Amino acid sequence: MKDQPSTFKSSRAWETLAQVYAGSRLVSADKLIEWPAQRALVGHFRGKSILDVGCGTGEKARYFADEGASSVIGVDASGGFAENWAKHAKCSNLELVQGSFDDLTSLPNIEGKAFDLIVSFQALMYARDLVNTIKVIANLLVDGGAFVLSVPHPFRFAILRNEIESCGHGFGYQQTEPYRYPSPWKADVFLEHPTPRISDYLNAITSAGLRLTECEEPCATQEFREIAPEKAEWMDRYVGIILFRANKNGWRGTRGINSHA
Repeated sequence: MKDQPSTFKSSRAWETLAQVYAGSRLVSADKLIEWPAQRALVGHFRGKSILDVGCGTGEKARYFADEGASSVIGVDASGGFAENWAKHAKCSNLELVQGSFDDLTSLPNIEGKAFDLIVSFQALMYARDLVNTIKVIANLLVDGGAFVLSVPHPFRFAILRNEIESCGHGFGYQQTEPYRYPSPWKADVFLEHPTPRISDYLNAITSAGLRLTECEEPCATQEFREIAPEKAEWMDRYVGIILFRANKNGWRGTRGINSHA
């Protein structure tokens, strides 16, 4: 995939969507399917320094801070989440910062620092230059550090394009340029971002000098089907998410999937 200049205003859309999204997490695929899969791939994090790229409401960054991370910095481009951040203000090992993850190293809170763990959940598809952004992330990791990436499954946009344009799933999958589509939380607000293929994510990770160690594609559970059948039907239709874990030089051993303690 060739990196292309971005003309979309994703942060502006999220100014409108932020609180709708925050409310939707009470019963959502994010809370019941995606977050458990993300936590599992993160594994052991107690005592580690963490950077959350695209932290949104800050809830997941706060979880890491409360559950034993030595320090957590969350970055998000949208000011729409700021009112959610206020409730985290008294958490002494958590900082939430507004800023673009296209230029992470220019942020004063991050400049000169290195992290044991960097996570990015459902955000990096907005990167203007995916390859360069992941290289920057790799450079912010300590030796032996880990990067956990979660993004919408690329098949989702192939299916969506075909439904809207009748272009065929295969053709839709191969289109990686910025795509504009109605948000699933508020149909009159449109999101726009590139739609990388699985190979584009894999190549960006490995070209940054990281070693891919795991990949997961969680599906709707029976519990989720009973609690939120309409959302499970959406997942069956659009696949859901895909997650990658990659490590920087020097990493040995397991991720400690069964415990964050």
